[in-house]
Amino acid sequence: MTRADEFRRGWRVLLGSLIGIALGVSSLYFYSFGLFIKPMAAEFGWSRGAASLGSLVGTLCAALISMQMGRLIDRFGSLPIALASMTLLGLGFLAHALLVDGLVTFLVITGIMSLVTVGSTALPYSRLAVVAFDCARGLALGIILAGSGIGAMVVPMTLVPFIAGEGWRAGYAALGLAALAGILPVWLLLRGVDDPRAAARRVGVPIARLAASAAFRRLGIVFVLVSTAVLGTVVQFVPMLLERGIEPARAGATASLIGLSAIVGRLAVGFLLDRAPPERVAACLFAIAALGIGSLAFADPAFVMPGAIITGLAVGAEVDLLAFLTARYFPKPLFAEVNGALYALFLLGAAIGPVLSGALYDLTGGYTVSFTVAAAMLALAAATIVQSFTFDALTKEAQCP
Repeated sequence: MTRADEFRRGWRVLLGSLIGIALGVSSLYFYSFGLFIKPMAAEFGWSRGAASLGSLVGTLCAALISMQMGRLIDRFGSLPIALASMTLLGLGFLAHALLVDGLVTFLVITGIMSLVTVGSTALPYSRLAVVAFDCARGLALGIILAGSGIGAMVVPMTLVPFIAGEGWRAGYAALGLAALAGILPVWLLLRGVDDPRAAARRVGVPIARLAASAAFRRLGIVFVLVSTAVLGTVVQFVPMLLERGIEPARAGATASLIGLSAIVGRLAVGFLLDRAPPERVAACLFAIAALGIGSLAFADPAFVMPGAIITGLAVGAEVDLLAFLTARYFPKPLFAEVNGALYALFLLGAAIGPVLSGALYDLTGGYTVSFTVAAAMLALAAATIVQSFTFDALTKEAQCP
């Protein structure tokens, strides 16, 4: 089957997954979290580091459940898990708007929401794409994961001025309604697509067996470094702009460049993954991202726009690289489970990154050190992925016209 045949057959998977990811937790929650830091810290008297604890708690809870969520997706199918998680995500945002009255309630609600909404991340949708696409798998993953790039572009542009005018509670309520609005189109597009389920008696892969794999260990190290660096930078990007005296509307517009660049990055990297060694694509991307984030360490406003664009390229590729490399090195029947385990490690870095950058801000009074450390992590990730050229892929690559 040609790439064109796969796109004709799988367009509903692409569109439904794109919408689901754009209105899922990894888009609506992650790219909005930094927008709430300053107004909530001002109202409750939190430090910047304390305000960032929500990201730590949320991503750690998501990491704890990711591998189990992969097993549930294999057992019950992608669509039921995705729809249930989208519903709970909308309700979780509304709970933030109505029930938060201090740090404790904020962290409890964030933790519970994160535990029950991992199914609205890329995990179920990546599985659908891997099932539907072989020859054009890289580009297919790039297309559906561009949904989070749409979120990264639209959320800051619309939510920063909205929060400034209506308050942070209204901002959370708007996010809840957006998540709930996505349920119907996702169901209509994805019902009836090829969504194979595992037998009830299937036993999951022990984590010790995964950890014994050189591919799993190396990929885990790489994506912990990448997520710590990139996601820690993204969460602090708008506060950094506001700290440097940029007005809220302009800060939101500048941050939206990350989303636009992420969309371009996902599509470009997806195209390259179908035609070039994926390890080389990843190493080059991480090296470029290191230069981009390193440029943000300087206070000169001239570096802000190119730094945002280059950061977006990295944000636009990390999860699809993770899914593509999982499908490359592990058998397809294990995809959701292994991808969930690696995604848990990715989320571990995502938990560390915002807290680390917030703590470094509190310690140094600025973001120079934080962004310099992030750039060094990306450089180390690029060097590590080069070593993965020695891996022996466990699956054969398709020869496609």
